[in-house]
Amino acid sequence: MSQVGVRELKNRLSGYLKRVQGGEEIVVTERGRSVARIVPVKPASLKQALEPMLRDGAVRWSGGKPRGASRRPVIRGKSVADTVKEERR
Repeated sequence: MSQVGVRELKNRLSGYLKRVQGGEEIVVTERGRSVARIVPVKPASLKQALEPMLRDGAVRWSGGKPRGASRRPVIRGKSVADTVKEERR
């Protein structure tokens, strides 16, 4: 884990981001005090992102690619265009 000052980071941000993408952690300092840490992002899988909603029953997923709805949605009331026109008056 390396340290870098704010000014140095600002001047050479692209280089430091490449190092982070390579797996390195960087501590950002301001006047000698640590203020932040830049770490590589750990990509979450779709299943992990959906897990809380699956558990609560808010969504259902069979693990496959989503398909379109079998029926078109029915929109009642005015169209979006008509509503926008009214709001502009």
